[in-house]
Amino acid sequence: MKSSSFQITGTSGIDHSQAIGVSLSNSLRTPYQAITGSGVSRRPIDTPVSAESCYCAPADEKLAAALFDKWNNALQTGQAAKVADLYADDAILLPTVSNVPRTSRNEIIDYFNHFLEKQPFGIIKQRNVKKGCNKLTDAGVYVFKLTSNGQAQEVNARYTFVYEHRDGGWKIIHHHSSMMPE
Repeated sequence: MKSSSFQITGTSGIDHSQAIGVSLSNSLRTPYQAITGSGVSRRPIDTPVSAESCYCAPADEKLAAALFDKWNNALQTGQAAKVADLYADDAILLPTVSNVPRTSRNEIIDYFNHFLEKQPFGIIKQRNVKKGCNKLTDAGVYVFKLTSNGQAQEVNARYTFVYEHRDGGWKIIHHHSSMMPE
């Protein structure tokens, strides 16, 4: 068998000498390339070929704040579907007050149907923003003001929102929130 090497960014230290059994994402192959084996593209998976162009939407801390405010304002509507509209179709939500990862629109709506009963209002206490081409990560600490059984309470939590610019707008592709282990 002929030895091949693949340059896939982020995989240094992995032996790429065999093409057998290597899966190729649909987005990286033409209809004439095999799904596995010798039809594997030799270019890095996150690098456009010279014939492709790439537009990177501007992203900064101000955008992160605006996207959080948009999400927080959607919470204030009390409508789970409006909150879910901010998530990409393939998003994952790892919520604060549920042990169940939410990986579909219906599951995200189900979570927010219950969470919104507590009339949540989020306030960012600390933010760390990382920018990339059409990606934005906002991670830090927030506090939620909640009302449960007529009693107001505050819940401190860590959060991560990963946004991706798709079809002309920013969508949440990953949201993780967990209570502080105080």
